[in-house]
Amino acid sequence: MKLEGSILEGVRESVVGSSDNMEFDKDLIPHINSAISKLNQNGVGNFVFVNDESKTWGDLRDENQVKGNDYFQMVPLFIALSTQLLFDPPPPSNVAYHSENAREILWRLKIAYEE
Repeated sequence: MKLEGSILEGVRESVVGSSDNMEFDKDLIPHINSAISKLNQNGVGNFVFVNDESKTWGDLRDENQVKGNDYFQMVPLFIALSTQLLFDPPPPSNVAYHSENAREILWRLKIAYEE
């Protein structure tokens, strides 16, 4: 996932398979905002509320978090994975695997941004 451009478009492309398919935006947006809130509560990034395509990854990235931002490339992955788990969960045999990966990414980001 690219680190520039719209958060909604990036997650939409990752989860729905097309950045142009806006059919599910009303369902995706709450999950995206939930993932961003989890990041913020763990000290990662700026507070950003996504309600359309205007919010970008640059808006979420806090330039004052210099050392932590070395790991910012994990942020889109965490948001996409968290959104995917809530919007269109994988088969039951894979849910635990995906959930554990999301938890590990969040933990790694928290540690990186604490330093």
